[in-house]
Amino acid sequence: MILYKSAPLGDLIDADDKAGIVKGYGSVFGNVDSDGDIITKGAYSKTIKENGQRVRYLYQHNMDMPLGKMLNLYEDEKGLVFEAEIPKTRLGKDVVELMKAGVITENSVGILPIMKAMNGNYREIREVKLYEISAVTLAANDQALILDVKGNFDLEKAQAKYDSLAKLIRKSEISDELGYALEAEILKLKTLFVKATAPSEMDTLPTTEEVTSEVLKYLYDSLKNS
Repeated sequence: MILYKSAPLGDLIDADDKAGIVKGYGSVFGNVDSDGDIITKGAYSKTIKENGQRVRYLYQHNMDMPLGKMLNLYEDEKGLVFEAEIPKTRLGKDVVELMKAGVITENSVGILPIMKAMNGNYREIREVKLYEISAVTLAANDQALILDVKGNFDLEKAQAKYDSLAKLIRKSEISDELGYALEAEILKLKTLFVKATAPSEMDTLPTTEEVTSEVLKYLYDSLKNS
């Protein structure tokens, strides 16, 4: 299950006329968040060593909206430190202006917990797989991607997400970076389907595992026959 954890934006530094540099914390250690989780120091060390070069800076956790590349990524005593270069694309310039205006005030990491354990009333996350860091307006709510404002399952949004993934997967050449992002997106989408299609105790619907299997089979068949 992909989780999103937020931290304050950090510092915006105008490097030159071609790019902007953002330096800040992707997440911080030791604080209990709204999910009742605490990320401990060292949780990012393994994923930085193994996959740090693949981590990208995104906008609103959207892999179709890459902002820039990481110049530095490391842990200090406070949390996960990153420094990202944002080229002056249209999106990049817009986001930098939103940062300057105080509209975008947070960063958020997309992570998969690997090692976790309960410690009293909260859960310690001791090792994660880091997929991306995003500039976000507010801390991301993953269910909002395919749920409407009333919390109901939005089939059109889910289908649009599949269509977007399908177009990328159909490409003859997929880079390591894109493949890494696709892995994160597929895992996230699977998690959302599991949550949205889980039956209540009184329902006599297929199990969550059966629903997820059928959904993934549908995607595979669609891509194979396209």
